Amino acid sequence: MTSSATPSSMRPSSTTPAPTTPPSGAPAPATPPSATPAFALRLQDAGAHEATLLETLVTLAGEATGGGAFFAWTNSSGARALLADKSFQRFIRNGRFRLVVGLDSITDEAAVATLAAFERALPHLSVHAFLHQERGLFHPKLAWFETAAGLALVVGSGNLTMGGLGGNWEAYAVVTLAGAEATAVRDQLEQWLTAWSECLLPVDDPRVVDRARQNTGSERSLRRPPQGGRDGTEAARPELAALVAEIPLQRGRPGQANVNKGNYEDFFGARVGSKRRIVLYHVADDGTLGEVESRPSVEVRSHNYRFELAAMKGVSYSSDARLIGVFMRLAEGSFLYTLLLPGDPHYPPVDGFLAARWRGPARQVRRVRTTVAELRAAWPDSPLWAAPLPAL
Repeated sequence: MTSSATPSSMRPSSTTPAPTTPPSGAPAPATPPSATPAFALRLQDAGAHEATLLETLVTLAGEATGGGAFFAWTNSSGARALLADKSFQRFIRNGRFRLVVGLDSITDEAAVATLAAFERALPHLSVHAFLHQERGLFHPKLAWFETAAGLALVVGSGNLTMGGLGGNWEAYAVVTLAGAEATAVRDQLEQWLTAWSECLLPVDDPRVVDRARQNTGSERSLRRPPQGGRDGTEAARPELAALVAEIPLQRGRPGQANVNKGNYEDFFGARVGSKRRIVLYHVADDGTLGEVESRPSVEVRSHNYRFELAAMKGVSYSSDARLIGVFMRLAEGSFLYTLLLPGDPHYPPVDGFLAARWRGPARQVRRVRTTVAELRAAWPDSPLWAAPLPAL
């Protein structure tokens, strides 16, 4: 059982406490000058690759020396998308990050296990679950980062899920505070953490795991049933966009896939001259999904454009035929992909599809954009068609 509710006298005020009056005759403490807070409102469209919460969080982490976050809920993919991101990993080597997640909905056993594994692997990461017996919901969505510009706050509607980080319509604000305002907010955060400390349990506590078993692990469970009789479990829909592309192996760059500018921008949603992250899931031969891959776009001076693919690591072959990648873009903006090597039984029908649809020079790398319906007609037994929708 969790502890009873914290007495009201222990709860922090929703406003910053008034400063204490100094003793008679003592000089008043100096108050640091306060700059006007920097404020930016960001509106995240479902499936778009601009202004995503994930991009904002990892960008701020890359500039920070410390921070933390409160989220009402998370799932395994959402937690991994942030905590496994290379920018966040560089930050956490030296900076400390305190993460609190709620258990009232969505946060499932897989999410708890993922958080516990990251906490063990990252000594500067602290994770607690908020387990309570109050009638209300634990429902905040807040992150903060200590940066050279001051205390950066990210406050909005998105949770630490793939939906909240990019797949849903969300709104959030980024506010940078300095001086007395930043100090006051730091004090409020510490007061809250102290006041509710009895409800903040280690993420691997058996009581946390037991409560997490009651949750679904996906925000798809919050949606209305889809129209038209679909059960909503299979990822492949006939109208979805697909890309079939030969991928030349890159010497000295294991795991990186080159794409041309047109597909880099128009299919994957990246933009030349700016960093964008895309979210991918590898589909195995049996249709199961791999772990979420949050990948920043890479541009080089030679006008090459690349993404890292986990399934390409360690791949090598000596045939003159090229590796083929097949990518399917989901409605919420993430991608499913599979890789086909020469000799794979799935290779001939996809190679034939490229040969029939390619209109460029014979010696050029072949890349064809199509739809799931067209590709499925040529490749009916693809493992992509059996893949489930990723957790949102």
